[in-house]
Amino acid sequence: MEEWWELARSVPGTLLLVVDGTATRLLVSFDRTHGRLQRVINLAVCLRSGVTDHPRPSAGPCPSVNVEETRRELDRLSALHAAAGRVFDLCGMFLGLRASPLWQSWKAHHAAALDNAAQAQHWLRSAAAHARAARAADRMADSFDRPSPAWDAWVAASLSHARRTIWVEMRAQAAVRRMCEAVALEFFDAWMILNR
Repeated sequence: MEEWWELARSVPGTLLLVVDGTATRLLVSFDRTHGRLQRVINLAVCLRSGVTDHPRPSAGPCPSVNVEETRRELDRLSALHAAAGRVFDLCGMFLGLRASPLWQSWKAHHAAALDNAAQAQHWLRSAAAHARAARAADRMADSFDRPSPAWDAWVAASLSHARRTIWVEMRAQAAVRRMCEAVALEFFDAWMILNR
């Protein structure tokens, strides 16, 4: 029975790792990606206005690389969180912790964190697709003479996709923040259940 208690007591520490990873690495990667996307947008705006001495946005690495790195980190933290939830649920069953009035609160916060992580994954996949589309449109623009109607159209498409990438990624960032808050509340619920 003591092994079950020891396993259950490891869950709050794991949840803290998820909160820390979300707050330090994951949210910082969003900022890095936003900066890169904003530079792409600024360059496209300058090119459309006739300033041609800037390097092409397609010259640098595609922002979808940053979005994919963020998505992989979210995958890792989500898997860690889900495993902690399964462990705590099993321990709760064997140790009779499910009778605690806080158990339903823990379950609700756990479900909210899982839902928000799934939403963030959806938005990050969408952001990566828009970033790749912006890159493809920018490369197409490179194949036309500047300025020309075709070049203008492809630069406009690139700009539209880059802006959409930022908008969608901001939705993902908001979902990640909600996930982080739910995991923090889940930590407190688990801590109080274990220390009653």
